[in-house]
Amino acid sequence: MRTTRVYYEGKLATKSIVFLPNKSAHHLINVLRMKPGDTVYLFNEPFGEFIGHIESAARLDVAIAIESQCRTPEVPPLTIRLGLGLSKGVRMDYAIQKSTELGVGSITPLYTQYGEVRLKQTERLEKRLQHWRQIVIKACEQSGRLSIPEIHPPIPIENWLKTSNESCRLILDVRGAQTLDRLEANDLIEVTIGPEGGFSSKELKMATDQGFTAVSLGSRILRTETAPIAALAILQHRYGDM
Repeated sequence: MRTTRVYYEGKLATKSIVFLPNKSAHHLINVLRMKPGDTVYLFNEPFGEFIGHIESAARLDVAIAIESQCRTPEVPPLTIRLGLGLSKGVRMDYAIQKSTELGVGSITPLYTQYGEVRLKQTERLEKRLQHWRQIVIKACEQSGRLSIPEIHPPIPIENWLKTSNESCRLILDVRGAQTLDRLEANDLIEVTIGPEGGFSSKELKMATDQGFTAVSLGSRILRTETAPIAALAILQHRYGDM
């Protein structure tokens, strides 16, 4: 039986009716071919998840009657902030999608020395951010998450590395002496992953100077879209909710 989950930004409460935004309404009616009476789950981080049914549907005007709450708001045991070197097209999309499914708390795209992608035009950057945010929302709907990871605008890697906080700070490097299975971590972890070309020696030195630990995932050199999946899966298994 298919479970249809829809992210809704507004207030959710039992015995109420909400009207879906156009994109969500279009997806339910024109893509999934749902009809009045069909069951829909609405969710967001502040209110949790609720079960309801389509009360009425006319083109992009879809009303959901909320019946009961099925999940209360949750606090994850582990928060992971991901700094991810900008990569091309579908590689970046894939990395963002899978990182979301694996429970990442936020994603900051990074301009790096060997990165080939630059998004300096305001209009182009905003379109790309909106595109990534839609990927994140769809990944949350599919994976059962309540919280929507924040996608920050891209910044130079220097800015990311210089941000000071009390998190466990990691940078992936195949030559790193430390491994994730020997890590002493707290409930807040920052993970920095490079683009297709990896990190320069200057960037790696800057990271270690700023308190980052160089960690290796093993002898294999993973693609930039594969590395977040491997790292996040290990971290969630050891310290999180997997």
